[in-house]
Amino acid sequence: MMMQRLKSSFELAREEFVKSSTITRLLSGELTIPEYRSVLRQIFHHTRENPQLQVLATVHFRGRQRDMVKPFLSHAASEIGHDQLALNDYVTLGGKDENIPYENPLPATSALLAYGFYQIYNLNPLGYLGYLFFLEFNGTANGDLLMSSLRAIGVGDNGMTFLRDHAEIDIGHNKLMEKYVDHMIHNEADLDAITYGMKTTGYLYAQMLDAAVADVAQKFDCGWNWEELNADNIDPLQLAKNVA
Repeated sequence: MMMQRLKSSFELAREEFVKSSTITRLLSGELTIPEYRSVLRQIFHHTRENPQLQVLATVHFRGRQRDMVKPFLSHAASEIGHDQLALNDYVTLGGKDENIPYENPLPATSALLAYGFYQIYNLNPLGYLGYLFFLEFNGTANGDLLMSSLRAIGVGDNGMTFLRDHAEIDIGHNKLMEKYVDHMIHNEADLDAITYGMKTTGYLYAQMLDAAVADVAQKFDCGWNWEELNADNIDPLQLAKNVA
């Protein structure tokens, strides 16, 4: 019963997402390849954080919720490397900036990432399932449509490995989502938290895409991500200045 209600809420969130500026332009054939490259650049930054964010959520599992720790961790592990798929697609489509892993994301991307952490740290941690729900179900619900539209603007299948992988692997992840909901959600408060998390994630994801497209016409200086630089002991002055 709760899963069905969440699926209905997802459909409403998905409908709003599809009406967003970037997706509307893609479906109408107006999106350009440089704009899609810019989208992939931000998808890299967002996707890189998601496995560790998902693991973080398990810190708050209690009682029988702990039964979901193992599948949750396995799920998170299966997401590792998806950021590289986005980066590979970026390069395949002509992107040449080798410094992407060491730059800050656009503010809209940071906002999307920050919301996931905020939900876990400051709100009902189970509301994170709404964040996860939108990302997983969106991949299967819209994957074929988006890939067809990308082909229409000249993107080959070798430039859609990120989307294709999610359209396939997220089928299994959707089944895991049903398992999470069945085992962990038992009251209206948790259901409301998940629904809100889903809607907010859809809204912020659309904002991230729109910001990525806008960045093609007017670049935003994001600066260096010093945490990433310091972790790899890299001096930014040594990095090649290849910008696409």
